[in-house]
Amino acid sequence: MPKRDSTILDFVSLFNVFWYRDFPLSESYKILGSRAEWTAHIGMAVRCCAELLGFFTYFETGMRTDAVIKDNRGHAIAHIEWEWGEAFSEQVNEIRKLYAQRKNTKFSVFLSSSRLDQHQENLDAIMQHWKKSRDPLLVFLVTFDLKDRKRWFHRLETHLFKNGRRKMIRSQPALPWDAEGTRWESAKVT
Repeated sequence: MPKRDSTILDFVSLFNVFWYRDFPLSESYKILGSRAEWTAHIGMAVRCCAELLGFFTYFETGMRTDAVIKDNRGHAIAHIEWEWGEAFSEQVNEIRKLYAQRKNTKFSVFLSSSRLDQHQENLDAIMQHWKKSRDPLLVFLVTFDLKDRKRWFHRLETHLFKNGRRKMIRSQPALPWDAEGTRWESAKVT
């Protein structure tokens, strides 16, 4: 019987935890973050995941992929791209880039955001770009609303795209202080 590779699910669990760790916002002191802060935060979370899985992280390699996780033999485990723009936008080419490289890795990862009123459109765009590939694509989407032209986060959703299908495999509050029972939970009483 073939050995089941749990690397994808391990990566999902770790990334969802590291999303909260060293979060670049604060409920009380800093409610907005810059694009550079989000890029650094995602990069650190990816590196921490790879490290705990026993792998190495290479940034801006190959086809200028944001990150590539490799094993100690130099084999690619995951190609990872992130973009703050939404997936349905023509300017967002990260999924097409991952699709072109999908045969050179165990799985691909795309991290982005999705406005709630355009969420289905974003999911459909990802499906359209990934086509019916048998190769797995993990997608982490931070859902948000716009208030005063600023993003207000709701959920961090994790979807798996494979064989022309999409399955949501995890959903959690996007903001650490909304995660009930955790050390990051808000002390404010509502």
